[in-house]
Amino acid sequence: MGVLGYSLADYLQPEVNQTSIQFTSIPWSTEPGWAIALSYAAQAELRQALAAGDVTLNVTTDVAWTPDAEELTVVAHIQGETLPDEQFVFSAHIQEPGANDNASGVGAQLEMARVAAELVRQGVVSLDRSLVFLWGQEIRSTARYIQQDSTRATGIKWGISLDMVGENTEITGGTFLVEKMPDPSAVWTRGDDSHTEWGGRPLTLEEMMPHYLNDYILNRARETAQDSPWLVGANPYEGGSDHVPFLRADIPSVLLWHFTDQFYHTDQDRIDKVSAEELARVGRTALVAALGLLSADATSTTGILQEVERAAEDRLRVEALLGRSAVAEGASIESQLEIIDAWTDWYLAAFQSLRDLEPTVTLPDTVIIGAGDGLYMLRHRLIESF
Repeated sequence: MGVLGYSLADYLQPEVNQTSIQFTSIPWSTEPGWAIALSYAAQAELRQALAAGDVTLNVTTDVAWTPDAEELTVVAHIQGETLPDEQFVFSAHIQEPGANDNASGVGAQLEMARVAAELVRQGVVSLDRSLVFLWGQEIRSTARYIQQDSTRATGIKWGISLDMVGENTEITGGTFLVEKMPDPSAVWTRGDDSHTEWGGRPLTLEEMMPHYLNDYILNRARETAQDSPWLVGANPYEGGSDHVPFLRADIPSVLLWHFTDQFYHTDQDRIDKVSAEELARVGRTALVAALGLLSADATSTTGILQEVERAAEDRLRVEALLGRSAVAEGASIESQLEIIDAWTDWYLAAFQSLRDLEPTVTLPDTVIIGAGDGLYMLRHRLIESF
């Protein structure tokens, strides 16, 4: 028994990329059988032939199985000096066959590891905490690294997934994105917030994970983009990559990626679709962010708090503006105040999350309380405007 199948999403532009074939699979079975994915051109030719009458195909398949293969994960570890058991972990999956997905993530991470090791070796940087790089099976390798050693898992402070980071967007389409930890934009997706074509379900407030990492990473990317045409965006949480195991273990984590890509998961995802400049931008952003947290001091931590404060204030102002427009169109005031309150609560907890830099850095209670008081005052003024 065999199957010929055709299924290409609109964002893959099959009528333009007529010979693209998306990779897929069928479950292993002891029963003989086969399946072949078709391109747009192949399925159109087959349909045309079927319209003219019966069609007979001669199909030859050649498959090799390795049933007892051992799945391995490569781990590179640069030990911190003060708190070596605490870690910043990068993960890049290696099993997918595309140049962008995910040879670009694998390659970027290799260069980041090389540069980081050289910086430490030369004494240019010193790390209080350890820096770790993982290469392996998507989601599974990261999950094993977290789950196999409970003591090690408790020391993982941050995680970042590098997935499809080298896109030449002039060819592939899309833009660079930071997929955020769950915040209220994944509950109420409106204004400038939008999901990608990859898609995500609406979250609940119970699934929120308040943390400074969202805005911290976005700001490092914006710094990289200064005085350049590089576009930096963000999307609400969707899942599907190596940030998921970190988040399931309550470890702060974001995804660095690009979407949409008209060659995603197809045989057209080749090296000509990769940009060396884009790889460098994403790699610099990621490594600078990690080194900043691994060597954080009082000055840099205060700077992070100030960044998050500004982001919180900007968000409340935007939500108030969107809320007033929604009320004018018939929404209840209560529904809009709920959104503003959700963002206020999320950012108040994000301020507190800077405590995870202790004991190497300790922000006075008065500083964090002051940030919270300022946000409450802004919330009060904005609510009065309804």
